[in-house]
Amino acid sequence: MEYVKVTEDLRFSRVIAGTMRASREGLSGKKMADFVDRCLDAGVTTFDHADIYGYYESSRLFGEAVLQDHPALRDKMQIVTKFNIILPRKENGYAHYYDSSVKHLNESLDKSLEVLHTDYVDVLLIHRLDPLLNPKELAEGLNRLIKQGKVRHIGISNASYTYFEMVNKYVKTPLVTNQVEVSPLHTDTLFNGVMDSALIHEIPVMAWSPLGGGRLFHPKTGQEFRTREILQQMAEKYGVDSIDKIAYAFIYKLPATVCPVVGSTKFDRVQSAIDARGIELTNKDWFKILEASRGREVL
Repeated sequence: MEYVKVTEDLRFSRVIAGTMRASREGLSGKKMADFVDRCLDAGVTTFDHADIYGYYESSRLFGEAVLQDHPALRDKMQIVTKFNIILPRKENGYAHYYDSSVKHLNESLDKSLEVLHTDYVDVLLIHRLDPLLNPKELAEGLNRLIKQGKVRHIGISNASYTYFEMVNKYVKTPLVTNQVEVSPLHTDTLFNGVMDSALIHEIPVMAWSPLGGGRLFHPKTGQEFRTREILQQMAEKYGVDSIDKIAYAFIYKLPATVCPVVGSTKFDRVQSAIDARGIELTNKDWFKILEASRGREVL
């Protein structure tokens, strides 16, 4: 496994295991423990969480199955989690909104630490771009959490170039990552400054939904059918057995360091992301995939 140096005291595995679907896919108890063991055995040491994943259940399933009974595993992994999305629930009148206040920050993190059965997270991400976020107040709150040892590093998710720069100006410690959507189906982040920002700040990008949320396997739109077809052609050309490996190779080709967050809890999907590091697409073939996705030729 390749590892990415994020800071002097933090590294990510190049492939990151995502937990968003853990609750939906019934990954609890021994199934969860076995999945995490297989990841660690393969060198996948970074696990991506959010307080809301699985409607507030996925982190709890992870904590109960893994760290509650095997706390020594904590030193062998990096835990990333997120805050500021509020999902509709009875206690909030079924409202869906963002809350980037220091009060919610503290409440969310304390709950995440409790259900994960850990006393710190390696990286805490601001989950969504919140127009009501007060950067000075939030930065002070985040800094207190770092001083308390509850958070080691801070990052952001779904941030535009300008939003990243705005938050980075106020926090006491530089943002260490930006988690954004990147896939052969979603190429906007290749052109909107996100990758430029990562190169400027020399930070890794965490790529969520690297397989288009599974739409590469179950196409419905013209874009999805075109992209699947070219990926199949490339899979045959490069002698690989699945189009997901070509999709991951498309992401790895980028000059910024991109770490795909594998959203599936099926380990063979994680293995495909690992195997794809051995595929080196030519520039010509990479642009063929881009053209198929965008539905037009490179100008």
